Amino acid sequence: MKLNPIVLQKTNKALSANAGLIFLNNLIGQLDLETKLSNFLPIKKKERGITSFTKFKSGLLSLASGSDCLDDFNELREEALYKELCFGGISSRAMGDFLRSFSSVSLQNLSEELCDIALNLRLRTHPDELDFILTMDSTPHEQTGQKMEGVKWNYKNLWCLDSQNAYDQFGYSYGFDLRPGSTYSAEGSEVMIRQIFKKIPQGLKRYFRADSAYGRVSVYNELINANVNFAIVLRENLGRHVRKMLLNQHSMKWSKTKTIFFESKECETACGLYPIKDLAGGKRYLRVVFIRAKIKGIQLNFLDNPSVDGYQYYSIITNMDRSEKSDDEIIEFYRGRANAENFIREQKNGYDFHHFPCKKLSANKAYGLIGTIAYNLMRNLSFYLVKGGCFAKKVRNKLIKLPCQVVRHARRLTVRVAPATLEVMEKILEAMKQNNSKVYEKKFT
Repeated sequence: MKLNPIVLQKTNKALSANAGLIFLNNLIGQLDLETKLSNFLPIKKKERGITSFTKFKSGLLSLASGSDCLDDFNELREEALYKELCFGGISSRAMGDFLRSFSSVSLQNLSEELCDIALNLRLRTHPDELDFILTMDSTPHEQTGQKMEGVKWNYKNLWCLDSQNAYDQFGYSYGFDLRPGSTYSAEGSEVMIRQIFKKIPQGLKRYFRADSAYGRVSVYNELINANVNFAIVLRENLGRHVRKMLLNQHSMKWSKTKTIFFESKECETACGLYPIKDLAGGKRYLRVVFIRAKIKGIQLNFLDNPSVDGYQYYSIITNMDRSEKSDDEIIEFYRGRANAENFIREQKNGYDFHHFPCKKLSANKAYGLIGTIAYNLMRNLSFYLVKGGCFAKKVRNKLIKLPCQVVRHARRLTVRVAPATLEVMEKILEAMKQNNSKVYEKKFT
């Protein structure tokens, strides 16, 4: 079949492929980020040019729209709508200088503001959810640079940086801390836990879950003092010690469970009280829940430390008693921790947190915090698209990458889109407006 020739013609109209940046611009305004952040963003050396907040906003919109390196900032400066929203945007070199100008105090303030932003966004999309479940985890960010500050070999023999992350059950990030690659997973977790939970309203029921790296008394005490219910897995050697102690005391009894674990339908559970010195709140014991399954012959070849009694074990320590959660419920509650790995993967893949652009560690931390706030804004948008939320790729394709014409007349900015697109955008903007009013009406007792 012979195709008709395609005719190319030029147009003098300003066009953009990112009409959905309006949603992000709207959220930034509703959150009043300019007022909240301007006081502690880096101070400009010269009065001329765009403000520090506009640079910050340029970074947010750039990362949210899909930029994965500083060079992409140069390309976005050719985008008509981006230019209008960011007063011309910022070059890659200027962005690098901006990131390097963050002081330790500015980074600390930005970290605390991240928690406020996440909580505000959560209240917009899940105002009636009274359970606040925080999951904390660390992850390596493998690098190739030889002169990057903080890049070290970690325990997995990866040349990397390392980050500490904290998410609620809906995927909002409340904490991000970039550290040298050799940093122990739970180092500094007590401070992050304290900073986050002091901002969580008392009307929310507080929960925490994490892997064995966080199984230490200082973490338990921080959570107890913050009135948080937790479930943390024990390291295998400590779990083995507790099981042996309880068996010697004849204070633990195994019973069959319907819970499927270790890919086995024939599991057993048990629990007991583990005495711990120097626990906060006058406590002397914490409950430990165990689950075990018979090891099949073929599994022995894949286990690092196969047990001598032919069972595979998992041990979870908690401050919740049986009246609040049964053994099976503790196990199921802890298993939800794995969802945090999906959120970490989303930040790495959706915002290229696999790599960081600067040689200076504090500059990379600033980049990571800006990227995490952008991630939270996009996470918020995802709930308008899909009830359970979705990843950044779908949000960009459905809500951000929308073609439009940009018209600037006097001081008025007009964005023209197709009729079907306009209908969808107006519905979402109205929903965002209503959710914004609900946040101010929401009260916790």
